[in-house]
Amino acid sequence: MAFKIGNIQVFPHNYYFDFMKWRKVTVGISVVLVLLSLLIVGIKSLNYSIDFLGGAEIQVNVLNKSVTREQLQEAVKKEGFSHAEVTTYGNFVARKDNSEAFVIRIQSEKGEDKNATSSRAGVLVNNLKTQFGADKIRIESSTNISGKIGREDELKGYMALLLSCIGILIYIAFRFDARFAPGAVLCLVHNVIIALGFMTLLDRPFTTTSIAAFLTIVGYSINDTVIVYDRIRETRLLQPKMPMVEVVNRSISQTMNRTILTSTTGILALLVLSIMGGGAIEDFAITMLVGVIVGTYSSIYVAAPLTLMMDGYFTKMGWKQKDNKEKAKLERPKDYAPPINVRKKTPQEKR
Repeated sequence: MAFKIGNIQVFPHNYYFDFMKWRKVTVGISVVLVLLSLLIVGIKSLNYSIDFLGGAEIQVNVLNKSVTREQLQEAVKKEGFSHAEVTTYGNFVARKDNSEAFVIRIQSEKGEDKNATSSRAGVLVNNLKTQFGADKIRIESSTNISGKIGREDELKGYMALLLSCIGILIYIAFRFDARFAPGAVLCLVHNVIIALGFMTLLDRPFTTTSIAAFLTIVGYSINDTVIVYDRIRETRLLQPKMPMVEVVNRSISQTMNRTILTSTTGILALLVLSIMGGGAIEDFAITMLVGVIVGTYSSIYVAAPLTLMMDGYFTKMGWKQKDNKEKAKLERPKDYAPPINVRKKTPQEKR
């Protein structure tokens, strides 16, 4: 195993590992994780934010950082807002007045209209100024949020997830082969369910930003899967007599450098956003972080084993692979040159 900083190489060019040796174990682990995630969501239910339940959002600036987030949270709870949430906002941005920004999100009570919520928010603002001093608290904005709009966005988000899965199923079936499509779609469903279960377990608020994060996970995950699929198809065309399990192992091994480097880059960026983002950015980054990690794993240990299983089923049924060498040649660019084996020079020849 090689690791180079200059050439950004993690694995040697001839790296090979028998990934499919553990496919039964890894698929079993994935099934357990999916079932546990569904169980967690069913028992705890999603922690819907005011985006879906309705409420008010107040942006507060604390001058000279004289009031902490914990003090604000305690003061809001004393006013009777048990479901209120106080988060930092842009806390890593330097300000001339040395102030610190917070966002207070209060949830509407059951059956309460937006006017009543707005009135309660106004009372809260006045009480905060009285308690901490008008010279220390500055209200930047106060916004009412309708739960009806949030529910409409939720339905649109679910519809977008469904349509994206159907579109990907059709694309993979036509671009590669029908035996590749089920693995790709099940891989996406697997990633979204586990990410949803993890966020529910952490009791993270489910916001409209969360829906955007899940849609991004779908796009990010299919990118990893398509890279592996493309190499599987290419290897199979070049080595038609090679057993399918060997084709899959070689293809995954050859794409490991790309997979590890791409995923590591994304994970590092998301870690920074999770720590420094705050508010909606933090929710998005944490959800994406889980999705990228699970997506990297599933492109190797979920999509590939399912494709191997489907290939065995298709072969047993007597269905031939759709692609052939002539079609592959048409799809290749004019300057395409097939890979050749270059003999390494001996120490004597290097001299």
